[in-house]
Amino acid sequence: MYTLNISGHHVQSGEEVQELVKERMDHLARVNDQITSIKVILNTEKHGIHELIVEASVHIPGHDLFATVKTDKQLKPAVDLLVAKLEKQLVKYKAKHEGRQQKINAKDVESHVEREEQAEFDELVEREVI
Repeated sequence: MYTLNISGHHVQSGEEVQELVKERMDHLARVNDQITSIKVILNTEKHGIHELIVEASVHIPGHDLFATVKTDKQLKPAVDLLVAKLEKQLVKYKAKHEGRQQKINAKDVESHVEREEQAEFDELVEREVI
């Protein structure tokens, strides 16, 4: 389980907004179950045009992921795009991390010579020589 922190700067983060963000972030937890915390920041810029900026940081033990999306006041598409960016990063991280685990475990596999020696030993035990 993870902790979710939603904050808004110059944006009202009401109950509906929080439910929408929580629902979308739950999807990330299904992609990678090692997520410990997610922090989402909703912000608006008022320079010329009004832009909605949605940022999120996802913490996994040993690694932090970050994504940001700028859009024109459309919250749902912004959050969906943010989740897609984070999901892509999570999948990439997971694939890279699993690759390392497989390399580490590959050292534990017997070599051809070790298998032959083990077979000889098993044969001697079977014939009760040892």
